[in-house]
Amino acid sequence: MLAKFNQTDKLPGTLVITDFAERRARELAREETSNHDSLEPGTKLDRYLIIEKLGGGGMGIVYKAQDTQLQRTVALKILPSPLCQQVEYIHRFRAEAQAHARLNHPNIITLYSSFESIAGAVLVMEYVEGQTLEQRIKRSGTISSAEAIRIFDMALRGVEHIHARGIVHRDLKPGNIFLTQDGQVKLIDFGVAKIMDQPERSAHRTMVGTLLYISPEQINGYTTDFRSDVYTLGVTLFETVTGRLPFERRSDYALMHAHVQERPPRPTEFQRRLPQGLEWTIMKAIEKDPSRRFQSASEFRRTLLKLGLVERRGNGKEKAPDLVKQKAPATGPTSRRLLAGLCVDTALIASVIGLVYTLGVYPLKASAPVAQTPASKTATAVAAAPKVKTPIAPAAKRETTSKKIMVASNTPEKSGDKYGSLRRAWSD
Repeated sequence: MLAKFNQTDKLPGTLVITDFAERRARELAREETSNHDSLEPGTKLDRYLIIEKLGGGGMGIVYKAQDTQLQRTVALKILPSPLCQQVEYIHRFRAEAQAHARLNHPNIITLYSSFESIAGAVLVMEYVEGQTLEQRIKRSGTISSAEAIRIFDMALRGVEHIHARGIVHRDLKPGNIFLTQDGQVKLIDFGVAKIMDQPERSAHRTMVGTLLYISPEQINGYTTDFRSDVYTLGVTLFETVTGRLPFERRSDYALMHAHVQERPPRPTEFQRRLPQGLEWTIMKAIEKDPSRRFQSASEFRRTLLKLGLVERRGNGKEKAPDLVKQKAPATGPTSRRLLAGLCVDTALIASVIGLVYTLGVYPLKASAPVAQTPASKTATAVAAAPKVKTPIAPAAKRETTSKKIMVASNTPEKSGDKYGSLRRAWSD
């Protein structure tokens, strides 16, 4: 098995691994694409007038154009004529059109139509101003957790729609997440998308995707499903908030081995102030075993929103508060643990009260008061009175004081009784 990258971007582009013959055909096709002359501004294809070239890659060249009938700006993705002679490329281009035609969602670039021209096969798509998430990361560095969650909330809404239509994107890297000038997110480039209800015509155990973001099952050539997109988006989210990828290796083999075998580093190793709940979400999304990941894009998105990091305004827009002050939901005691602890504390307090009641109050009430003569009462009162030096009061006042003391000292206190003070307190 051999690998070949498209080197049109700084990061590797779409990677396809097949047998040697098909790989060689792809190399020749890429060479023809790089040597193909771009269409000059002012060139007209059908009813579309070319304005400028926007970019290009292994699966076609993208132009900005004007629809002269509807008077609107569109984007034209053209597979040049030399590549149309390659069966694999023309098949993939048509499969992209079929997959894209099933989709209609605010977070996905809209496909208007397709046609054949002298310049090659053409897809007519919605044109929007903005930049890709990849460009944003390169220009601005890491993105705050709040902004990342806002972006991925919308991206995952688009992925939910894709999956609901039976399509696996298979290449949800930052270069295929487009950020519009008005703050919206749109998914682009369905060049390697897989339609689940249609058999693939690619070679057996063919791997398609971008190696820096590709899932382990794609590397192994196994059947991919919607959870492969969860992995790719998890790696993309990792890069968005940390500024680097979980796996960066010098060779294709080392990179593939890392995706399949090596444990990824934790995002907080590169971004210490990242909320722990967000870190847990990323690590779950990039689990090696698909059964241990989020089982759907909906579950992934709901988990992000459950972190409590996104507040909705009344006008439908979204605002995320400062994340540094937020606590991760998985850390610290849960409400169930707090309730259990409260029950234990209550039981301990009840036990102490019962012990005090048993040792102190109950014997006092159970024993009958001892009959005393006035003389003995006076003697008891004098013995129980505290030894405090006070001025001698008049006789009337002394008598009142003695009566008060006798009332408080009805029961004689045994010498050395350590519960005496408790008995006096409870008997009041």
